Amino acid sequence: MLTAPLTSFCKKKDYPRAEVKVSYCYHLKSLRGNTEPYETDIPMILLANADISKFYSPHTEFKDSLDSTAQGRAFDRQMLNAAVDAYLKNNDQSLMDSYAYKTFMYVMKNHADSITTVYDKAGMTESGRYDEPFSEIRWEICDSSKTILGYECIMATTDYHGRTWTAWFSPEISVHDGPWKLCGLPGLILEASEPSGQHTFTADGIEKSGQPIRPVFGEKKYDRMNRRQMLKDLRNYRNNSNAMVKASIGLDLGKDAPAQTEYDFLETDYRL
Repeated sequence: MLTAPLTSFCKKKDYPRAEVKVSYCYHLKSLRGNTEPYETDIPMILLANADISKFYSPHTEFKDSLDSTAQGRAFDRQMLNAAVDAYLKNNDQSLMDSYAYKTFMYVMKNHADSITTVYDKAGMTESGRYDEPFSEIRWEICDSSKTILGYECIMATTDYHGRTWTAWFSPEISVHDGPWKLCGLPGLILEASEPSGQHTFTADGIEKSGQPIRPVFGEKKYDRMNRRQMLKDLRNYRNNSNAMVKASIGLDLGKDAPAQTEYDFLETDYRL
């Protein structure tokens, strides 16, 4: 797999600096093509200071950075050609798997205004963004505790947008943040899960950091959307992707599988 540092395709600017960098494993259970169950681990990063934070996949940011310059787009084509060539000549799917997006999600939090901004895929070619107040998450702190990465953590729960989340946060780390949109507890959230087991975030590393907190590449491509409608549009695409591809470019990938409800997004209240 061809690789290049992110800085090769970024203009150097002065961005806010993180005070802490936390790596998480996002364990996701889903369906491939609405028919084949699969599980994957997606490396994610939280960069945070007292004012702002960014939760993202380094792989996604790298790929998005490539699209921001002519040099990057050329490099991206080299990677794609190498992946396709490996598949056609040797039936080697590994390069294609490493090339493909695992998630499109970015979550930016503004602690001064208590606002979360989410950027994500919203359809076959559409990308959307929306703002949400921190107050939509209401926590109940429990008596249970356990140790994660050497930090004493306390359990908290919340019913949030269709799922019940159990989080473990450490008051020893004075960053009131966590993976995905989860935040607002008196300490850093190091683990969060929901009962179906489809979505789990687990911290696997934490360090002090002065890394720049960059804005999302290509912000202009993200249309302002309503959260629930954005999820409805994405579900429609997931359920009807083959038909939509055929209508768009004439490529027949076969019939779409019946719509499923067992596996779902991080938020499920869009179905209401």
